[in-house]
Amino acid sequence: MTQKKFLVFVVEDDRHLQKMIVDYLTEHFPDIEINLYKTGEDALIDLKLGPDLIILDYFLSLYDKDAMDGLTVLSHIRQASKTVRVVMFTGQEDPDVAASAIKMGAFDYIVKSPESFNKLSEIITQLKKQIVNETPPFDKRLLIVLLIGIIMLSALFIFRH
Repeated sequence: MTQKKFLVFVVEDDRHLQKMIVDYLTEHFPDIEINLYKTGEDALIDLKLGPDLIILDYFLSLYDKDAMDGLTVLSHIRQASKTVRVVMFTGQEDPDVAASAIKMGAFDYIVKSPESFNKLSEIITQLKKQIVNETPPFDKRLLIVLLIGIIMLSALFIFRH
């Protein structure tokens, strides 16, 4: 059985920042899968893929001036899923925006800086460990119950004939 890869959505409209994020993530986490989106609207369409983490910029109107901002996208993500982790990864330093994002359910709010990639790395490492620990181990009790059931049915079948 193959294990599902850790799936990260990167929602960033700046092509150069997209490349920096992807280069960093693939260098430090070669085992993850990354999907890129220029707008939140595009990422919302793919939410059904079940990302483990969404890295979301605040300003997303570089290519589409009518594109939703990051908080609006976060609101739509929360309507569709209460559990997907969303990290706001943005140049927006306004504390009110950060507070709103956290209130709306963002896992973290990171202001882009030279150190911000290290913080992102810590978060991904932490989330990957959580997901591994959430995977339920094979339950031997279930196997025993199934075997007892099969034995009882077999015995019932044998004694009836």
